[in-house]
Amino acid sequence: MTVSVQISGGAGYALYTYYDYVRAWVIYVERTYGCSNKAISNFVNKMQSLSSFGHLQGGASCSNEIVASYSRGQLTLSAMRKLPIENHPEIIPSANLWLPVQSYYAIHGVGLASLIALGQQPPKDHRAFRASFSQIAGKYFPVPFCARCSGGPQLEDFSFSGICTSPAKVAAQSNLANPIYSEGDHYIGKSLQSTRKRILDELFDEERHSKVRANKKRRNLSKAGKQTICQRVHGTSICDFIYRMRVRSNYDDPDMYLFASKNVEDAISHYKNLLYLTEIIVAGLSALIERKIGRQEMARLKARLEQ
Repeated sequence: MTVSVQISGGAGYALYTYYDYVRAWVIYVERTYGCSNKAISNFVNKMQSLSSFGHLQGGASCSNEIVASYSRGQLTLSAMRKLPIENHPEIIPSANLWLPVQSYYAIHGVGLASLIALGQQPPKDHRAFRASFSQIAGKYFPVPFCARCSGGPQLEDFSFSGICTSPAKVAAQSNLANPIYSEGDHYIGKSLQSTRKRILDELFDEERHSKVRANKKRRNLSKAGKQTICQRVHGTSICDFIYRMRVRSNYDDPDMYLFASKNVEDAISHYKNLLYLTEIIVAGLSALIERKIGRQEMARLKARLEQ
């Protein structure tokens, strides 16, 4: 009985932390671009008005690789949209368990297609994909999706681009405060900062256990060694945050969704919020593809999914 309570409590804390992070991103979007489909349209319009987007040249061909990756991403997103969570609330715990997985792979599919359209080699693993996403988001996406967190290893060494915040303000932001009454830049910074810290901690641990002497289990890492690792890690973006949720829900802590949530309304709201963020990110990536291959080819690409 005691173990069950401990698991539920820890899972509950993690669950509502992620709920609030996702909600903070949605609130930022709504304050900036409006609500619902209007926000998606306004976001894409803002993106297309950026000078970096305007400098993109067209003329790319719609290769089989673009078709395959784009279709995979869009079909995953379509599956997320069609799940009848409101009519069948009993499925919401397992739905939210798989939600970060589907969100990431929807972005991954359309993201790969956009990278290919931009003339880049498709990344061979998830870390490389997230690094590539970070670069194109920072260059072509408007706020808040251009936001990135860099630096380390200490929290005060972190820096932020694309949002108006600082390490001190992010540190002061509670991850369980109501996002409605919080400064959006600081809350988004918190989601990126905590994600980056987790990434760095895992890399530090890997390094401590590599090249270890025969009579040792691990080795110490110097400050310079940590800084070298930090410099190699790309700027942490929303894609890294969603991937973090994907790993947490699928591997590290599935109890977070299966056992922690007692409030169905909160769970349904979270599903809609992450779906909404996924739709906007995919719309931005799709705009990049259209810019490169042209409207007619993009229309044909979309039509393939309606057949």
